[in-house]
Amino acid sequence: MRKLFSLSVISLMLLTLYVGDATAQTFTRIRFARGRTSATVSSTIGSNAQRKYVLGARAGQTISANISSKNGCVVLGNQQTSQSYSTDQGDNIIDVFNNCRGATSFTLTVSIY
Repeated sequence: MRKLFSLSVISLMLLTLYVGDATAQTFTRIRFARGRTSATVSSTIGSNAQRKYVLGARAGQTISANISSKNGCVVLGNQQTSQSYSTDQGDNIIDVFNNCRGATSFTLTVSIY
C-alpha cells in the first residue's frame, strides 16, 4: 500500500511538471538598432498558433505595430492587422495569432515613439 501511494505521488509530480512545461510561453525580444525607432521581424507561425514578442519601453511612449501575411490569417492581439497603444515602464508584449489551419509566413513592423 505504501509503495502504491509513493508511486501515485511521484506520478502526480511528474504530470504537474509536464503540464507546467507544456503551458510555458516563450517570448521573442524585439530590439531596435541604435538610433532607430522601428524594427521589422519576419517569421513563420504554425497553424492556429500564438507567438509573443516583447520590447522594452519607458512609460507613456506609444507602440505602433503592423502585421501582414499573404493569406491575411495572421493578426495582432486585437484581431486586427494594426494596433497602437501607450506603453508601461519596462517590457511590453505584442501578441501574434495565426487564425488559419496552415503554417503562415508574416512580417511584423513595430515602431515606438
